[in-house]
Amino acid sequence: MEISKTFKLGQCQVTPADFSIQFEGKEKQSLQPKFIEVLSYLAKHYPRVIPREELIENIWGPDSYVGEKSLTNAIWHLRKHLADINATTGVIETIRKAGYRLLVTPQWLLPELTLEDISTTTQAHRQGMNKAIFSTIATVIVALVLVVFYTDILIDEPEKISHITNHPGSELFPAASPDGRYIVYSQISTNKPNNLFMKDTLQPQLPAQQLTFDTATEGHSVWSNDGQYLYFSRKDLVKKHCKYIQLKVTSRQEKELTNCPLNGGYYYVDISNDDKTLAVYNYVKGNEESGIYLLDLTQIDKEIPLPSKRFSCVNNCDYKDRDMAFSPDGKYLAVSRRYNRFSENIYLVNRSNQVTTQLTFGEEDIVGLSWHPSGEKIVYAAVRAGTRYGFVLNIDDKTSQELQLTGFSYPSFAKKTKQLFYQQRIENEDIASLELNSTIASSPFPVIQSSFNHFSPDYDEKNDRFAYISNVSGFNELWLAKPDGSERKQLTQLKQNIRFPKWSHDGNKIAFLSSSGKNKGESIYIYSLINKKLTLLNSPFFRHNRPSWSWHDDKIISAIYGKKFTDIFSIDIKNGEAKRLTFDGGRYGVMISAKTMLYSKLKRGLWQHELDSKKAPVEVVDGQDFRTLYAWSYGKDGVYFHKKFNNHHQIIFFDLNKQTNQPLVRLPLHSFSSSSSLTYIHSQNKLFYTRSSLPQADIKMVVNSPLLK
Repeated sequence: MEISKTFKLGQCQVTPADFSIQFEGKEKQSLQPKFIEVLSYLAKHYPRVIPREELIENIWGPDSYVGEKSLTNAIWHLRKHLADINATTGVIETIRKAGYRLLVTPQWLLPELTLEDISTTTQAHRQGMNKAIFSTIATVIVALVLVVFYTDILIDEPEKISHITNHPGSELFPAASPDGRYIVYSQISTNKPNNLFMKDTLQPQLPAQQLTFDTATEGHSVWSNDGQYLYFSRKDLVKKHCKYIQLKVTSRQEKELTNCPLNGGYYYVDISNDDKTLAVYNYVKGNEESGIYLLDLTQIDKEIPLPSKRFSCVNNCDYKDRDMAFSPDGKYLAVSRRYNRFSENIYLVNRSNQVTTQLTFGEEDIVGLSWHPSGEKIVYAAVRAGTRYGFVLNIDDKTSQELQLTGFSYPSFAKKTKQLFYQQRIENEDIASLELNSTIASSPFPVIQSSFNHFSPDYDEKNDRFAYISNVSGFNELWLAKPDGSERKQLTQLKQNIRFPKWSHDGNKIAFLSSSGKNKGESIYIYSLINKKLTLLNSPFFRHNRPSWSWHDDKIISAIYGKKFTDIFSIDIKNGEAKRLTFDGGRYGVMISAKTMLYSKLKRGLWQHELDSKKAPVEVVDGQDFRTLYAWSYGKDGVYFHKKFNNHHQIIFFDLNKQTNQPLVRLPLHSFSSSSSLTYIHSQNKLFYTRSSLPQADIKMVVNSPLLK
């Protein structure tokens, strides 16, 4: 292992010996060793462009399996931590199809020292080199100190991963028993109900025990501190009810505690250290948003449902509380608080006086958090540009260090034995095309496929290009490509995640959704292909949904999230004048003529609205068939849309003239990203869409991590 010498990049000093950076006049920051090694390698070879393959081989080793996402993650973190060196150009440049290059000239401060140098010095001393006694003694002392120091680095074993599950399908949301012996998780398999299973970690050769046997969906779970009970949610869409359940593990006896909302996909739950309070994620009519409620478990034998108290903000809130975790002493609740789809961070709330402290900054999507039993740290997971990462957060100074575990999410500590369990889930999305006029049954054809994520395609006939989103640069940026996937070109360098690109009708502009700043909401940007400029839509609103265009491209069409309603508006690009177009919960609209709009709404169905008419909108496709909000595209004579069944997906064409549905193709379950979009290429009679797959998700345990000691 080579220890690089200290160097400066502008006003920032980089010290590889202790893996730190320090800006002038500010405190030293510790970074992950791999991040510093990448930065040092770029500095040593400045100003050469370093290929990705060379960095991976030299930093992680030729025999080590390291995906491209690990390097992308390192570059992302370095850019973030070094952004103040040069806010205009940045510090590390991505050279497309070539690699990375350092943009700031490194200034070396100290001579380079390696273990080989130390060994040579020590050997020379043993051979009795003719040097002054003082010099020799000093050299030996320095050498011994350095040998001890660096040997300590070398012999400090890296963290190891123990596999708890490896079944086909997905094992989600691990819940560790207090003694760490048992792990409970929700298992998802194709065409099977989601039930809870329990694995004995001391007898890994035994199959997992099934704890629940029903056709409903079991979600997040948590153990009582005495190890007797499990608490979890059970949602049954067929019976149209959702309940929080208490399960006695030994006897399998169940008790319904209170209701939970049918809408939503996540039902977070945690229990206080004295087993008296259960925190659940819920919604009660009359509140603007769902949030956290506290159930009094001391009343469990007296009342049904249990008395509950809302913990989260009730009304006039600009955020939504989601996940939660009680501190080991029960005095605090750590909460993941979402302001919009681009901003979600962790806050510490004092239960006695509601005093709140923000702990993380700049995160987008929190996917699980758990207190270290010491009460000094929180381990959490976050999604950055489509990839899940784990972090150890120090409560006192609000600093965090990354766990080098790609796909890390939903951590769970065993409270007594301090083992850390987590869910590893690596997702990948790519763009595929589907030929509709084939004489034989067609199958999806990959257009853009790699270890990175590529999604949300939207095609423009005039440019013969589709716009899409990709995380190749470390952020979800806007790209262009031809229909065969060639001539790919990155258009934006916002260095923040963007979503849902949409071409204007004249093919000169692309609108998309992104963040306008810290906690300020979701804004619409417009990229001009004529002058290559990016502008922020002048809108009176701060929470927009995915955009489309008016017939003459002078307005943006978007749903607006309000406190009392959500509906589709048009917003004039020049003066920001807004006009409400729907009054029934419209979510996504497309203009098919100057005055006619097709739109979807939350209560299903595809609707047609004549904007210059006082007549009520007409349901074009019945809600029993049309259940999607966004996965549909208007073609020349009709609408292509996605429909999900119990065991497959289906693409259907609705003929507007004949008023009939025509099933086109069946796709395997989990092969279609229903939150994405469809786009139709008339000249080729093809559909483009985001293809996904059921990711392999397993439960694992971290062993010997220095960050968790």
